Amino acid sequence: MALIGFDAITAGPAGAGVGAAIGAGLGASSTAMQVDLDEAPKLIAGLEAAIEKLRDAYTESRQLADITPPGKDPYSDNATSAIKASSGDDAGGYGWANKEARKALAKTIENIKKAMETYSQSDEAGRDGLTQG
Repeated sequence: MALIGFDAITAGPAGAGVGAAIGAGLGASSTAMQVDLDEAPKLIAGLEAAIEKLRDAYTESRQLADITPPGKDPYSDNATSAIKASSGDDAGGYGWANKEARKALAKTIENIKKAMETYSQSDEAGRDGLTQG
């Protein structure tokens, strides 16, 4: 079993938007992880599938940008504005968080592929060293 190490990236920091209080102090970060080299392609496929599901969810969430208040009272208008803001693309909104998650997953995939390439090059160099010695 050959293990490769890579950094799994987490989503970026929340700004002054709706979700800022929830994500206060959080920034983009990474966690060192390992995966069996033979299982890495499955992990990449799973992460790519997650990106697609997030993309679909983002598309569906855009419908919230077009909602209208159910009544003519100020409470309905305020509630509708809050829904639009919390689902939007401004820092802290769902759209923003979704995009950040997709970027983090894509960067993690890139890191796994780099780790696979590095392992392959090291393995090849080791074999070459044995055959030349």
